[in-house]
Amino acid sequence: MSKKGFSDLKKEVIDVGLCTSCGICVGICASKAIVIDYKKDEPEPKLIGDCISCEMCYDICPGKDIPLPKLDKYFFGRERDFEKDKLGIYRYCGKGYTENEDIKGGSTSGGIISSLLICALEEGIIDAAIIVGWRKDEPWRCKPYIATNREEVLQGVRGGMMIVPVNELLYKAIVDEKYNKIAVVGLPCHIHGIRKLQICGVSKRIANSIKLTFGLFCSATYYWEGTKHLLQEFGKIKNIDSIRAMDYRGGEKPGGLYVLTKDGKIRFVASKHDYTWHMLGAATYKRDRCLMCVDFTAELADISCGDIFQDIDYKEKQWVATLIRTKIGEELIKLAIDKKYINFTEHNADLIPASGMGWEAKKHAGVYRLLQRKKYGWPTPDYGYDISESPLPRDIKFPK
Repeated sequence: MSKKGFSDLKKEVIDVGLCTSCGICVGICASKAIVIDYKKDEPEPKLIGDCISCEMCYDICPGKDIPLPKLDKYFFGRERDFEKDKLGIYRYCGKGYTENEDIKGGSTSGGIISSLLICALEEGIIDAAIIVGWRKDEPWRCKPYIATNREEVLQGVRGGMMIVPVNELLYKAIVDEKYNKIAVVGLPCHIHGIRKLQICGVSKRIANSIKLTFGLFCSATYYWEGTKHLLQEFGKIKNIDSIRAMDYRGGEKPGGLYVLTKDGKIRFVASKHDYTWHMLGAATYKRDRCLMCVDFTAELADISCGDIFQDIDYKEKQWVATLIRTKIGEELIKLAIDKKYINFTEHNADLIPASGMGWEAKKHAGVYRLLQRKKYGWPTPDYGYDISESPLPRDIKFPK
């Protein structure tokens, strides 16, 4: 029986719309035969060398399946009840914000992850982190990069609302640049790929070098085409090449999309409310694969973080909801508190499902859509659990 290779991955995942563009196939390919191609605007894996059919990219890909029961048991000690463990398995739910004014002023929310990364680097827990920042050659797009100090971490604050193949840098960071203790900041799909890598028993050097995973709450990512329409139709920016810099959270909190053009002008494009609720955040430009995802709170990460929409001095302190899921995550939080990197306190976990769009998109709409697609025999990811959806008795809070 022949082994699976990239051709199988392309046929069974990429060509049927199941690829998450997480980049894990690139990040573990020892032959360096796979790259991320942007020719069709969206990042997509492409074979540029000889595939040796080692099966790694096929087995580790989170596009077609995420064996949640196995992953839950391996990383958290038990399987979940899909309905009752609505946030996944976790040890503690808190809320916090950075104690660093520079981070607080430039972060998307409360700067918790940036501060935790800096703490982990400065205390020797990790020697590098893979995060997202803006590209220099195309400043309207984002890319993953490797951060090794405070200054480099700060370059990654306030990234864009687009999918970035974060995991493509795993091989470069660990094998080429020889970092032995790394952290990865990603969306649920990025963490899915990393956790599959860590239980598969392949590429052990890469798997064992990933010491920390930070997951971001995610309702969806969006096609770049949607941002292009925002820029050209809302912002009246005819030529994308005229953009020098972008900021999705510029101005007063919660911010809006601002663009700096090469003529030195700062242009307001749309408020966060408008581009989230009336353009990108509606199903209009959500990536299709995101519509089948059932993970809102990055349920497999060591630490998961996301916005809080309830009125708890949010505008003043920018609290960030934080789910601590593992022992190493708990130890890092305690260290960061002791060393005064963050301010942290308890948070009511029941408020997270009341966050509105994100929860509804993943745990209800995403689940229902997945079940509908299965009903008609369309390609769908397999999460391992018998999943179902039903309304919850909750007080939904939509941001104003």
